[in-house]
Amino acid sequence: GRRASLGLAVQSLGGSVMAETTTMAPSMAETTTISSTVYWAMLSLGAANLLPWLSFLTLADYFLDIYGDNSMEFYFPAVSTTVLVGAATLNLLYGQALSFDVRVRVPTFVMAASLLAVPLVDLAMRAGLASRFGFAITLVSVLVNAFCSAVAQSSLYGLAALFGDGATQALQSGQGVMGVVSVLLRVVSNVVLAGRPSTSMFAFCSCGSALLAGSVAAYARAVCDDSVAARLAAYERRRLSATATATAGALDQMLLPAEGRPAPSRWLSASEVWLESLSAFLVFVTCLACFPGLATSLTSPTLGSWFPLLMVAAYNCGDLFGKTLPARARLVSRRSLPVWVSAHLLFVPLFLLLLRAPAGRGGASDALPLGCTFVLGVSTGYIGCMALVLVGEHAGSAEEKELWGTASSFSLMLGLTAGSLLSFALSAAFASPS
Repeated sequence: GRRASLGLAVQSLGGSVMAETTTMAPSMAETTTISSTVYWAMLSLGAANLLPWLSFLTLADYFLDIYGDNSMEFYFPAVSTTVLVGAATLNLLYGQALSFDVRVRVPTFVMAASLLAVPLVDLAMRAGLASRFGFAITLVSVLVNAFCSAVAQSSLYGLAALFGDGATQALQSGQGVMGVVSVLLRVVSNVVLAGRPSTSMFAFCSCGSALLAGSVAAYARAVCDDSVAARLAAYERRRLSATATATAGALDQMLLPAEGRPAPSRWLSASEVWLESLSAFLVFVTCLACFPGLATSLTSPTLGSWFPLLMVAAYNCGDLFGKTLPARARLVSRRSLPVWVSAHLLFVPLFLLLLRAPAGRGGASDALPLGCTFVLGVSTGYIGCMALVLVGEHAGSAEEKELWGTASSFSLMLGLTAGSLLSFALSAAFASPS
């Protein structure tokens, strides 16, 4: 139903998560190029980071069957977006005290393990566990996955900024691909596994857990690659030196100087990319305000329950196209970025007009919201990706680049949270009478 599709859309964005350096023109700083091995490893890490949300929400029918209502779909956004921002804040403040190995490997393994909580809860409930306890355990698994996903994702953006050319786009492309794949899996689940929610649940959770574990192997291969190993080793030596000399309460000074420069405050350093970070925030606030909040309020008398799923497909296909476009077309610069973001904001009144328009009867009336949702996906994917690409083009030390990548990822997550709240307010205020 619409609630399940809304939840699927929120979490597919949470990864879009929750969420962009690319292969294009030389940057203002030193141009660095990653190998194809690193590119595909980062792509797989980006895709795997989104897997827990998609796995949970692909099982909306299963949760409806086992718990008797759709209440789980309302708890997902509330729990996950709150935890995302909290975890990203901690990682931004204190993340550099830990190595990338700890910040990427550990949370990814925890996500792989906690994803198996759903099958274990199913077995326990069949053995007599009360459904209210099963529900609570599942929500704890959601919370753990949200925290670990936020830490791993913001760390991966920092790592991508350190790696250089192409790494950030690889993360974004992986998330875009997984968004499209999730829709295909949803269709297969609806058609092939109809009436077999437990089978679908075991299959998705097992495959998702295996893919998450496999992405750790991809990470291990990437950090040993000759194209990035020297940069990462140099960064790690300076990080360990900073950790050894930092005093308690002076973590904001752990950013080491480059070439003898005084170490800047972490907040002052992060302010260097305020325009790009603010742009990423506004792009995703706008996106979440329109989709799924307003978009899934639209109905189709001809397509019925398939219409919300087609809306998700339209957005995810547009998002994937937008995220891969920067490698082929460089249309946005730091100077023109505010103009592009301002134009993107116009999607909110556009979707409000669609919501208030009289319901049509299929054909063109269905094509218009689907087309607008596709274009929203392209715009969000492209402008959001370019905002984070421009972060990686600032000249700075490896430590500053890592911090900038983490700060921009934090802005993205903050935008997801603010946008999801705004979507509920807009849906309530402008809901079409029916």
